[in-house]
Amino acid sequence: MIDETLQTLKEQGYRIPKTRKAVLETLASVAKPLSADDLIKRLTIKGLHPNKTTIYRELDSLCVGGFVKEIQLGFGRRMYEVTSLGHHHHLVCTGCEKVEDVSIDKDMDRYEKNISKKTSFKISSHSLEFFGL
Repeated sequence: MIDETLQTLKEQGYRIPKTRKAVLETLASVAKPLSADDLIKRLTIKGLHPNKTTIYRELDSLCVGGFVKEIQLGFGRRMYEVTSLGHHHHLVCTGCEKVEDVSIDKDMDRYEKNISKKTSFKISSHSLEFFGL
């Protein structure tokens, strides 16, 4: 999965510096969204020492390219995950801040179309998180 993403980046003219590659590999290797601080900690363990500005620049670039998406989960910080995971939703523990991916079997497209029809609101995307303990 990560090799395909790196190949697509190259084909689109992106450079692949070691920090960008490490950010993608790290996000793809975990089953939850990570903050920039989480990424820095994990990359430092791997022997890289990127500064926060570099990490945010890489994340912003990868978000613009559609390879990573930003998620707001209510912790007062931005979280990120690779888009190759496909569309899914999150269970968020308000006590320990653990985040778990969850898929919903129902056809959400049908609900979006129904809402758009009733309200004349053009929906471009949606985000659904469940908060609890």
